[in-house]
Amino acid sequence: MKIGFLINDLNAGGAERAAVSLSNKFCEKGHQVEIITFNGTDSFYPLNDNVNVSSAGFDEIEHTASIDRLLGSTKRMFRLRSFIKSKELDVLIGMSFSMTWYAVFATILTSTFAIGTERNNPYKYKATKLNTFLRKLFYRLCGGYVFQTEKSAEFFTNELRDKDIIIPNAIFNEMIYELEPPEKREKVICAVGRLTEQKRFDLLIDAFKKIADRFPDYNLVIFGEGELREELESQIDKLNLKGRVFLPGTNPEAVKLVNRTSVFVLSSDMEGMPNALMEAMAMGVPCVSTRCEMGPEELIENGENGLLVEVGSSEQIAAAIFKYIIDEDFAKKVSENGRKMLKTHSVDVISDKWLEFIEKISDGQ
Repeated sequence: MKIGFLINDLNAGGAERAAVSLSNKFCEKGHQVEIITFNGTDSFYPLNDNVNVSSAGFDEIEHTASIDRLLGSTKRMFRLRSFIKSKELDVLIGMSFSMTWYAVFATILTSTFAIGTERNNPYKYKATKLNTFLRKLFYRLCGGYVFQTEKSAEFFTNELRDKDIIIPNAIFNEMIYELEPPEKREKVICAVGRLTEQKRFDLLIDAFKKIADRFPDYNLVIFGEGELREELESQIDKLNLKGRVFLPGTNPEAVKLVNRTSVFVLSSDMEGMPNALMEAMAMGVPCVSTRCEMGPEELIENGENGLLVEVGSSEQIAAAIFKYIIDEDFAKKVSENGRKMLKTHSVDVISDKWLEFIEKISDGQ
């Protein structure tokens, strides 16, 4: 089969890692794969040499003012249509709700099926009235639709159709399968994600401040980059946490460092299906997550393979971290249970589910 992925770019991120990892697996299974980006062809993640990546000239289209954005989007659509026709793709997968819209436009009246995805929280993420209308409209127009969570699917429909499916994220990072929990964990609390408002790293830093004096040998490390770096650095200075809280940026091998830490925290206000949380659980790092919609409550059984806290509560995050630090037996139990994620969400299991669904859609079943 000829399978295409449509995505904005291949920088560090959950959708980007999923696109690259699925592409690699599909190639290994003998399929032809095209990744089509709007902004460049360089991949942050290791990519199979047989996967073709093209921007099709999309990065040449500039759009700032409203009319320019409309013109830019129109040009992209027509270029994308021409590109897909030349490649004779069987399916084109939009790796976000906005990419889904482009995929539908670009495949109308062609032999290529558009498969849409919802990778975030449709109830909250860019949930304007217009976006909500468009999300549901293009859901109806897609040849197939992939949801990551049951709650996400409920936003679009009360009952899954034959052309819908729920497929959670996989443990896509191959390094995780090679790592073993350390004999002794480093006294580090960690987090991974873009430095954006959604991730609420300000909340995590506040939580760390509440326990920093009690545990002076513990530090906090947040891997990621984003527009809130300066604000977070300012917060660290104001709380006198310089030298205790670190923002080292992105690192392709961050999981090796996360694997040795004592606690992983996801402090987000909202998520889709958080890759970073899944990876930390699979490595056996004791995890704390907010009960944010969506994803965490479908991954964590509270008190068994992780701890869930209320959204927006630095006090509860601090208390959960405290519990792991003082109760080694509890932390060990959570670690062992979290490791089961390696089997239930392996990249082989999840990629097979994707391929079965793609084949079903392309066969018109």
